[in-house]
Amino acid sequence: MNLFRVVPPLLIVIMLLLAAGCVQEQAAPVVNETTAATGQEAMVLVLSEVTGGMQDALSGLDRSTSDAAIALGMTGLSGPEADAVLGRVAAAHPAVLTVITLDPDGTVVSAVPDDAKVLSGENLGDQPAVRQILATQKPLMSGLIPLAQGGYATVIEYPVYSGNGNFTGVISTAFLPWKLVGPVAENAAGGTPYTFMVAQAGGRVLYDPDPEEIGKETFNETLYADFPGILEFARQYSGNLTGYATYSFYRTGFGKVVEKEAFWNTIGMHGTEWRVIVISVV
Repeated sequence: MNLFRVVPPLLIVIMLLLAAGCVQEQAAPVVNETTAATGQEAMVLVLSEVTGGMQDALSGLDRSTSDAAIALGMTGLSGPEADAVLGRVAAAHPAVLTVITLDPDGTVVSAVPDDAKVLSGENLGDQPAVRQILATQKPLMSGLIPLAQGGYATVIEYPVYSGNGNFTGVISTAFLPWKLVGPVAENAAGGTPYTFMVAQAGGRVLYDPDPEEIGKETFNETLYADFPGILEFARQYSGNLTGYATYSFYRTGFGKVVEKEAFWNTIGMHGTEWRVIVISVV
């Protein structure tokens, strides 16, 4: 399978620079003009640009939720003013599905858009993400989780405090990861021989140009059972912030099986990591 071939020294330096600047809310590294770069060097530099763009999109949504938490401390968790605050978060990005507030018991007291208002009055305190933030009162970003209204999404949650510092509840923004990072990946892939994938550190696919792969659990899917190189690749990116590997899998669109090479980097928020992967046919 020829996994983990020797990486040229220049690429090692570039990957170390990427690792130093793209995790959590840190600023993405500055990338020089890439027109002269070719081969693997070009892949790494494009990866840096894409990683920075995806981190910006994620950080922007986090910032909108954080700002709303502050505003809700003044408006309260429900009512017309609170709904206006939630509406601004819902409009922050097309990836947003719902924005809700919960009281300290985990009961939904406000929700947008209108079709999410059926959640009002429902207690979500048994959901792991809600249970965690109610216990810690610290911001979090979940993995891909089932929603009370059906479907799967990721949530960013912030505690809400009143003006006198009392904990009054939580704001939770549910969004589709593939809709958040997909436009960045598709824009970068245009006119290049590269494709991009985003996965949770545990191997769950959050974005792929083949929609059938989105949401797949790499280690528990029959689709990958005949490709041990994919499983080894997933084990490697799960345990390392950056890296390089080769593996065999279908060409995009599930065409013939080809040999691929990939570099990956990491973005994240509140301790949750996503691997951003650039892929090329060898």
